Amino acid sequence: MSNIAGLSLIFRKVITQLFLPPGGIIVLILLICLFFLFNWKKIAIFLATVLMFSLFILGSWLGEYIILRPLEDDYSSFKDTSNSHISLSNPIIVVLGGGVVENSLSRQGGGTDIGEVTLARLYGAYTVYREIECPILVSGGNVPGYTGNIPAAQIMLEVLANMGVPRGLIYQEDRSRTTLENASFTIEKIIAQGYNEIILVTSAVHMRRSVAVFEKNNSGIIVIPAPVNYLFENTKPGLLNLLPNEISWNHNLRAIHEWIGLLYYKIFYSSALGI
Repeated sequence: MSNIAGLSLIFRKVITQLFLPPGGIIVLILLICLFFLFNWKKIAIFLATVLMFSLFILGSWLGEYIILRPLEDDYSSFKDTSNSHISLSNPIIVVLGGGVVENSLSRQGGGTDIGEVTLARLYGAYTVYREIECPILVSGGNVPGYTGNIPAAQIMLEVLANMGVPRGLIYQEDRSRTTLENASFTIEKIIAQGYNEIILVTSAVHMRRSVAVFEKNNSGIIVIPAPVNYLFENTKPGLLNLLPNEISWNHNLRAIHEWIGLLYYKIFYSSALGI
C-alpha cells in the first residue's frame, strides 16, 4: 500500500471513530452544551431528545431488528445452501480476518493472539472444511493502529492447523488491511493457484459488503457465501431484551459500522461494486 493510500485509510478510520459511538455521543453532547451556553435552548432540547431516542434504539432488541437483521438476512448458511442447488467442482474456502489481540495476556511475555470475531470465523470455516475437505485461504494483514509485526493471516493459519487442518491445505494472504484489499489480493492468489470457486466465510453482518467486493473483480470466480457468527436472535424478545442492554448495543454498533462501510463503497466505488 502506498503512503497516500495508507494515510487515506487512517483518516477514514479516525473520522469513523469520531462519528460512531462513543465518539459521536461525545460530539453531540458537546454541541448540546454549546447550544445551551449560547441560549439556543430549542435546538439543544431537540438534540438531547434525538440523543436519548438514539441511545434507546441502539441499546435494545428493537434496534437490532431495524439495523442488524436486514444485513444478516441476505444469505443462508452454507449448510442450507450446499444442500440445494450449488455444485462444487474446484472450490477453496476463503476466511476473512476480524481482528487480533495485541500484547495478549494469554501469551507469555506478551504477543499477538487471535480475536474472538476471527476465531468465530475460523471455526465456521473449519465446519465447512469438515463437510467438503477442500483447501482454505486465510486473509488478513496488519490493520491501521496495529503495531505488531505478525499478520493476522499467520495467526489464523496456526489456529486452523491446531484444529486439525493439514498445513499443506492452508494458504495465506497477509497484505490486506481492508475488505477491498481482502478481495483484490485473495483473488490474485487463488487465480494463480487455479481455483475457480470461493466459499466465502465471514460474519453474517459483514457478508453483504464482502460479497459485493469479491464479485466486483469480474474475474470469472464464483463466490458462494457461507455466513457464520450470526448475532441477531430471531426469537420473541423478552422485557429485558426490549430494555437497553450491553449485548444489543455491541451488536448494533457492528451493524452501523457495516452500513457506513456500504455507504462509503457506494459513494466511492459504486460503478465497480454495483451496490
